[in-house]
Amino acid sequence: MRPPFSHITPPRLPAILPRPHPNLTRRLVDLQARQGIDGIYVGGSSGEAILQSREERAAYLADVAEAAAGRMKLIAHVGAVATADVLALSEAVAPAGYDAISAIPPFYYDFSRVEILAHYRAIADASALPLIVYNFPARTAGFTIAELGELFAHEKIIGIRHTSSDMFLLERIRRLYPDAYVYNGYDEMALSGFAMGAQGAIGTTYNYMGDLYVQLRRDVAEGRLDDARRLQGLANVLIEVLIAVGVMPGSKGVLDIMGVPMGHSRRPFRQLTTEDRALLEKAVGPILDWRKAR
Repeated sequence: MRPPFSHITPPRLPAILPRPHPNLTRRLVDLQARQGIDGIYVGGSSGEAILQSREERAAYLADVAEAAAGRMKLIAHVGAVATADVLALSEAVAPAGYDAISAIPPFYYDFSRVEILAHYRAIADASALPLIVYNFPARTAGFTIAELGELFAHEKIIGIRHTSSDMFLLERIRRLYPDAYVYNGYDEMALSGFAMGAQGAIGTTYNYMGDLYVQLRRDVAEGRLDDARRLQGLANVLIEVLIAVGVMPGSKGVLDIMGVPMGHSRRPFRQLTTEDRALLEKAVGPILDWRKAR
């Protein structure tokens, strides 16, 4: 079986753009390391990568690799609409210390299935690093089980980030392709993903409550489902508020509350209001209480 890369992995939230101070990046990496997570997924949706230039993305990927300094596994999200941009970013991260790359399917244009699969094969063929495909049907083209079989046949394509509520498909992937590493993608359904066989999880809220999900995964593995449900419910109280105020700006608000100020999300994301922050403070309180009581 191919070796797993990590179990609980938060996508990186960038600090004040266009490029945060290295000390601020290190503070967030330090927070994640203290929470006991296994790795960092850098430059995805939470990293606001689609709102950045290719040069900004490459610079930030390098900054995070330096800040992590071998403490955790690193997955670089290099996805873009143009295959050439993906290949350029992939080439840039290979010498920086990353363990794998990942890429969302090309979006906006109505690309055919043949074109999307060829896009992924081109990335895998050119990359020095293994590739994790990204299934996110709410935002891009999803994959059928047969299409995933075609992709997993490539020796460089080792797994999938499954950001979907389709737990049936997740279970089918695990059963039919046992060598593929499957990451659950929706934080609010982490328990469901683990119960259906996901070996790991990648999610925005793991930036600031990764320790909760580490414990949740342990509870599932050791059969304590009532405890796991309690932790999922605790997380979902905060997630419900994040959805109301905006997940990306809200996540930066949570980090600010925890003493790691990351500035504002890039426009067109809105800035948080005083009322938004009050809602976040109330929702994050039980997470902090749980952390102190451990």
